[in-house]
Amino acid sequence: MSRLLVRLTVLLFLSLLWLGGVKNPSLAESLPDRLEAYPQWSNLPSLEQRKGEIHYPPWLAGTWQVTSTLLEQSAPLAPQIVSPGFTKNSTYLQQPVQFLVKFVDQTPLPEFNWALSDLVKNATVIVPDRRFNAEAITQAYLGQDVNITVQVKEQPSPRLITVFPQHQRLVSTVLGHSQASPDPEEFLASELTNQQFIAGTSQYLNQVETTTAYHHVGPGKITASQITAVYLSPTDPDYFVARHRPIALYRYELTLEAVPEP
Repeated sequence: MSRLLVRLTVLLFLSLLWLGGVKNPSLAESLPDRLEAYPQWSNLPSLEQRKGEIHYPPWLAGTWQVTSTLLEQSAPLAPQIVSPGFTKNSTYLQQPVQFLVKFVDQTPLPEFNWALSDLVKNATVIVPDRRFNAEAITQAYLGQDVNITVQVKEQPSPRLITVFPQHQRLVSTVLGHSQASPDPEEFLASELTNQQFIAGTSQYLNQVETTTAYHHVGPGKITASQITAVYLSPTDPDYFVARHRPIALYRYELTLEAVPEP
């Protein structure tokens, strides 16, 4: 269990029991403001949607070779509270990790009382291939010889169950997201996920935010800055000490290069 916990915080690309939602949308923190405020984060992200997928721009469609580099990490509440595996995760600092990801066309289903005519009206959107991406990223960090399976439930919000050897499981439930396009070549996305790692009778719960700023450099190339923040679950004994403050922050630099379709 400890080996997996050391690495689980870095398996959350794109690739996410939320409390503290914004009641008044006019008071919501914008994504540009949140990125500008990093690392001075003292609250959960303001999420606009509680279900469904982020809709990515057309220039993200396709298969990409990603190079992800952890540039820095911090434990804002140390030494009182430190995320499991935080110290050992420092071995990934300045170490590029490569994996493939896919973004695919999808026609969203209407939520209620839909008919065939509703499907015709719905335009396709670009969404992540969560099963493919989860498998690729997990094996990039744990090794290609690690036998895993990933199950995905897409409605009403994405839910991934990753099964590791010895019946260890990571259950990731997306709790909500926000997105913004400051200009046609920039795209910002934030997603909050409830994470439940189960090993036998032991469980570890937390909440993870992934906030990413993508820049479309040109045909076949994208760069991005990504921040992953780990928050305590309300069931954690230290929750009322940390509340909505992150206990770990990781900042990555990403480069995406298009993989030609066969």
